[in-house]
Amino acid sequence: MLRTRTVALISPSTPFLQAAVTALTFEGHDVVAFEALTEALGAMQNRSFDAVVIDVSARPPRDQRSLANIVRLAGKDRIWIALPLGVSPWASDAEQLGIRHTLGVPLRSAELEEVLTYLQELPSSPASYEAEPAQSRPVHIEDLPNNRYFLAASPSMMRIYENIRLLAQVDAPVLILGESGVGKDVIANLLHKHSRRAAHPFCSVNCAALPPDLLESELFGYEAGAFTGAVKAKPGRFEQADKGTLLLDEIGEMSAPMQAKLLHVLQDGRYSRLGARTVSTADVRVIAATNVNIDSAIADKLFREDLYYRISTFTIQVPPLRERREEIPYLIEEMVKRQAMAFHQDPVYISPRMMSILQEYEWPGNLRELGNAVIRMQVLKGQESSISDIETKVLGKVAKVQSCSKDAPEPEVSVNEMRSIVRNFKDQTESRLIQQALEEARWNRRQAALALRISYRTLLYKIEHYRLKETRVPMHFDVQNSGTSLPA
Repeated sequence: MLRTRTVALISPSTPFLQAAVTALTFEGHDVVAFEALTEALGAMQNRSFDAVVIDVSARPPRDQRSLANIVRLAGKDRIWIALPLGVSPWASDAEQLGIRHTLGVPLRSAELEEVLTYLQELPSSPASYEAEPAQSRPVHIEDLPNNRYFLAASPSMMRIYENIRLLAQVDAPVLILGESGVGKDVIANLLHKHSRRAAHPFCSVNCAALPPDLLESELFGYEAGAFTGAVKAKPGRFEQADKGTLLLDEIGEMSAPMQAKLLHVLQDGRYSRLGARTVSTADVRVIAATNVNIDSAIADKLFREDLYYRISTFTIQVPPLRERREEIPYLIEEMVKRQAMAFHQDPVYISPRMMSILQEYEWPGNLRELGNAVIRMQVLKGQESSISDIETKVLGKVAKVQSCSKDAPEPEVSVNEMRSIVRNFKDQTESRLIQQALEEARWNRRQAALALRISYRTLLYKIEHYRLKETRVPMHFDVQNSGTSLPA
């Protein structure tokens, strides 16, 4: 039996209100429309609503206090918010308040159908509704020390996060592999945070930044008078990280003599300061990281095979950014939010066109290069010049691919045609994966989005973009021909 719900619609846009009111009243729900958050908040002091739909796509002035009060009165899981395309400060507010449901603008029938289905599943009282477990959220963001964070929104990064939670509970050595800039040190920090050693120090040494002699003293320390200039004793990183975690970053660049000394320490946990006559012991969990191809380094006798087996009880391979492009919008949003706070500015708006270019780029510098691009966009207020070099590289790559074809003619290709060539293969693969997930979930879009590890809003967009065919007849709402009028 269908149950009637009372829904509050908040939007300054008449077309949005017409579309939403038509859909909701068609299904028998009661709808009350408001133009502003303050107006709706005043009404909510005297009556309750089963659900609240808030449209901020027209970019009204931010009203964080009213939004927070509406969340407090209605409950975060009974609120849908329609966000503008690109990065918006409203999205940051919604995330902080725990609002999980989002809508696209203009409204699509598939999105409205999911809202209606969700309304039918809601308990009668907002207070009796239990929120969906946090583990089911498609995006995981976790803060780390020194204003760092870990973000996972792709299947590969979600698997890494799950492995980290398991590996953190044991003291076995871990080797983290990946290209420069993918965030290997972030993985190491996260391992330490979830380990039993989290209350003790986390230390890091860049093995490629120091010559062998200095690296030895940095790792093991030295006594006063051990060499010229050693006027007083200094503890090494092993001593500083006692009972904690030590990250040996870029271990693949370590010299052969230092590899031999490190292997000895890892075997029995004993070492000596330079110039010392006594032996010290180290209670340290060692995590190693490198962007070097270890197999090739071992084959070329540049890295000791016995040391490799000592440090690689478990191995984590961090994929480059180009292999997890679905995370780019989430990473950009998080970076924009943090850079805006650091610069004491409002978050920059990133247009859909800019976001498309940023997702097509290969990002050879990975997160480090993406972070620099976000800083440029924040400082230049989202001007096209902030990503002109990236756009040139994207389009230049397409032109180079076309020039390699000997049999093909050389027609003049427009910008849109060049971009479509780049996206064509990716789109075909992505559409097949989404179609398969939807069929396995019997076209339950919420369940399919969870299986694909993407946001529900993104899945709805992909279904429409790829024109994927449903196995059941969808609902249609004709706003222009409907006789439903807006409530007074």
